[in-house]
Amino acid sequence: MTFLVTCAVVVAAAVIPRPATPAQEFDRGRTAFQRGEYERAISLIYPLVYPELRLESEGEVLIAHRLLGVSYLFVNKPNDARIEFRKLLELAPDYRFDALLDPPRVVEFFNALVREQQEQLGDIEARLRKREEQRNRHLGEILVRRVERRPYAVNFLPFGAGQFQNEQHTKGWLFLGAEALLGAVSLGAFITNFTLYGTSPERECIGGTASYVDNKCPAAKVDHSREQTSHDITRVQVVSGAAFFAVALWGVIDAVRNYRPEVPLGDSYIPANGAPETAPASNKAGPSAWRISPLIGPLAQGGALTLTF
Repeated sequence: MTFLVTCAVVVAAAVIPRPATPAQEFDRGRTAFQRGEYERAISLIYPLVYPELRLESEGEVLIAHRLLGVSYLFVNKPNDARIEFRKLLELAPDYRFDALLDPPRVVEFFNALVREQQEQLGDIEARLRKREEQRNRHLGEILVRRVERRPYAVNFLPFGAGQFQNEQHTKGWLFLGAEALLGAVSLGAFITNFTLYGTSPERECIGGTASYVDNKCPAAKVDHSREQTSHDITRVQVVSGAAFFAVALWGVIDAVRNYRPEVPLGDSYIPANGAPETAPASNKAGPSAWRISPLIGPLAQGGALTLTF
């Protein structure tokens, strides 16, 4: 019984094939490629280089990427062929197909890829040279960053001042036009009302028939037309004035929301030896400062108050 079991194990071991080595798989893939079985060649060679490299020599790796690139090209997968040929050029930048031995389609595709890569490398080298030239040109110079400081108080001025400061010129002109129109209507109504009727419009008696007893016009004959006209003009003045202040407040809110305290004006370089000397820390003043300095004259002494900004 023991002898039979041992024989069965030996027979089973002889029947089960051993797994192929990477070299054997590579030879099978190359044979499939030579027979024109490109799909089979891809299925055999691809696992030898992805996701990890299983081939031992660099020559086998080059041939593997070459075979994969050509196979992908012949099964109408040009994007995959481009990837494999790029890998081939990364490993051997001077690698070229032979126009006499290799298919013209492969040679043309590969040469186009080489030209494209050379143009890209040329662009990269040109940018690197330009950056190096700029860096060398500014050696010994100081980079000066110029900024424009904008006052915050301008945001609260009417007629689009804040918008113009924020470089929103279209908004600025709209606020300027709307506020100017409303302000002109309100002021014009006030001047017209005051010119025509003064502080209070006079009431006339219809027919000019006042009572001979107290020289008063009967209530039924009082003419209120001038008073009514004055009231209408006053309404126009108040409504346009209120609209003016509403638009002005809207402009202030918009200006504050879009306010930037500093705006870059660009960078410039100045020679290091031509930079202005820095004043002592005790004499430095901020962007705006009040300073009191002595003032001595032949007849009197005192002080001067100056604003530096």
